[in-house]
Amino acid sequence: MTTQPTSPAVEFDPVSLEIMWSRLIGIADEMWTTVLRTAVSTIIGAAQDFGCEILDERGNSLAHSYRSMPVFNLIMPELTRKLIDAFPVEQMRPGDIFTTNDPWLCAGHLDDIAVITPIFRDGVVVAFANTVAHTSSIGGALDGMAVRDLHEEGLFIPLLRLYDAGRPNETLFSFIRANVRQPEMVLTDIEAQVTANVVAEERILALMNEYGLISLRDVADAVQSRAEAAMRAAIAAIPDGVYEAEEFVEAAGSPLPLHARIEVAGDGITVDYAGSAPQMMGGGINCTFTYTRAHTVYPLKCLLTPNVPNNEGCFRPITVRAPERSILNALPPASVNSRTKTGWHIHTLIFRALAGALPERVQAGNGLMFTMRGYSRDADGTPRNAHLICGGGRGAGYGHDGVTRNCFPSSAGNVPIEVFESRLPLLVEEDALEPDSGGAGQWRGAPGQRVSLRLHPDHPHPVALYIHPDRLRFPAPGIFGGEPSLRNQIIFNGENLAKDGSMEHGEIVLASPTDRLTTVVAGGAGYGPPADRDAALAARDRAFGYVRPNDGD
Repeated sequence: MTTQPTSPAVEFDPVSLEIMWSRLIGIADEMWTTVLRTAVSTIIGAAQDFGCEILDERGNSLAHSYRSMPVFNLIMPELTRKLIDAFPVEQMRPGDIFTTNDPWLCAGHLDDIAVITPIFRDGVVVAFANTVAHTSSIGGALDGMAVRDLHEEGLFIPLLRLYDAGRPNETLFSFIRANVRQPEMVLTDIEAQVTANVVAEERILALMNEYGLISLRDVADAVQSRAEAAMRAAIAAIPDGVYEAEEFVEAAGSPLPLHARIEVAGDGITVDYAGSAPQMMGGGINCTFTYTRAHTVYPLKCLLTPNVPNNEGCFRPITVRAPERSILNALPPASVNSRTKTGWHIHTLIFRALAGALPERVQAGNGLMFTMRGYSRDADGTPRNAHLICGGGRGAGYGHDGVTRNCFPSSAGNVPIEVFESRLPLLVEEDALEPDSGGAGQWRGAPGQRVSLRLHPDHPHPVALYIHPDRLRFPAPGIFGGEPSLRNQIIFNGENLAKDGSMEHGEIVLASPTDRLTTVVAGGAGYGPPADRDAALAARDRAFGYVRPNDGD
C-alpha cells in the first residue's frame, strides 16, 4: 500500500525553505559545538558521546547536528512527546528546563541524561531544544557485568524540572551531587547541556524574527513532508516481500538469538523482532524499546536516504515491533547498562536481511568499539575518572574497504591517548593497528587496533578498569563470501582473559607498574570472495601493515 506524505499547510519557495532548513541544522551544530567546548569529562568532551536536536512544539524532530550521536537524535522526539504528555505546554513557563535519564523514555540506560528546554515566543512554546549526553558517572555498581537488576546500576532520575521558571531545582541538584562519583564533573557536563539549549533558544528566536515567523509549525511540516516523501520513494524501490535474518549476541552462558523479520509493502516497511531471546534480569544487556527502535531506524536511514537531512518525516514510513519482556523490549527492573552489547548488533541483522535486495548498499559486520572506564585517586585522595574509547575496524562494502578505528553504529570518536593519560595515572605503551584482524574479501574489512597500558610508576594507588567487551565469541561476519574478522582479546599480564569467548566479570585492577593490560579490538569483516581482490590492493595491504608479509590476500 502506498501512503501519501503529510502535506504542509503552507507552501514555501524552495530557496527560502532550503535556507531556513540549513539554518536550523546550523543551530543544532552550534549546540553540539557548545557542549563539546564546555563539557569536562572525556566521555563527552573527547569521545563526543552526546547529541543535540531541535524539535517543533509538538515534539517532532525538526533538525539535528550532523555530528550528533545518531541514536540519541532518534530517541529525542519520543522523549519530548512524553514530556508534553506529562507537562502540557500550557503549564510550561519561560525558564523551565526538564531532565531525565529514565531508560524507557531516554536513551536506554541510566548513564544518558537528557536536558530539554521549551522555547517561548510571546509566551507561547514554539520549539524545544534537546540534548542527551553520556554522563561520566551515575553512581551504582562499577562492574556492569555483575549487576542483578536496574536498581544496582545507579541513580534513576524521573522526568522532572531541572530549572523551574529560571530557578534551579536545588533538591534535584543535591540528589545528583550525593549519588554520583565526581559530582562536579557530572554537574558541569549537565550545565554544558543547559548552555547549548540556551544558544539554540537565542538563535531560533533570531531566525523567527528575521523571517517574521510566528510559529515554526509550517516550516516543520514542509521539511518533514519532504523527508518523508524521500524515504517512501526509497522504500518503494525495494521489491515487496519478507526479508529475515538471525544474529547471536554474547551473554553469560549460551548465546542469545536476535531475529528480524522485515516486511516491505509499497512505500512502508515493518521490522518485527519476534523470536528474539527473552530479557535477562541481570548482566545489563537488555534493550528498552526506544533504544531498539532507534537502532532499527538508523541503519535503514543509512541504507535508504543517506543524503537527506534527518527529521521526523524519515521515521513515519517505518514501523518497529518487539515482544514485551524480550531482550529487545525489556521491562523494568531489568538491567540495561550495557545495552550496546545487544543493540549494536541490530544493524547487522538489518543489513544481512536486506543484502539480497540491496547488495550494493549493505556492508559486512563491524568490529564495534571497545570502552574502558578507569577509576583511581591522587595521593591526597582526590578521585580520578576517565573513559577510553577505541574503535574497531568497520566492515567492507561494495566497492570499498572498511574504515579503521571506527565506532559504527556509534558516532563516538576515539579518545586521544594524551587526554586519557592526563586524566588517569596510566601510560599507554602501544596504540597501533592490529595486522590480520580484518576479514579478507574482494573488499577487505578494516583492521582493528591494539592498545597496551600500565600503571604510572610514580603513582601510589592502583587503577581499577571496568570493561564489558563484545566480539569475544562471535567475530564480525563477512558477507557475499567475505571472511569474518578476528575476535577481541583481553590480555592481562600475558593471559588472554577471554580465550573461551566469555568473561565472568569486568573489573581489572592495575596495582603494580609491572601489570600490563592489552586489548585487541576486532577488525571489520570482508565483502565478496578474497580470490577476487585486486592484486594492487593486496600489495597495498601488505605495504600498509594491514596484513603480515607473505600472508594470503
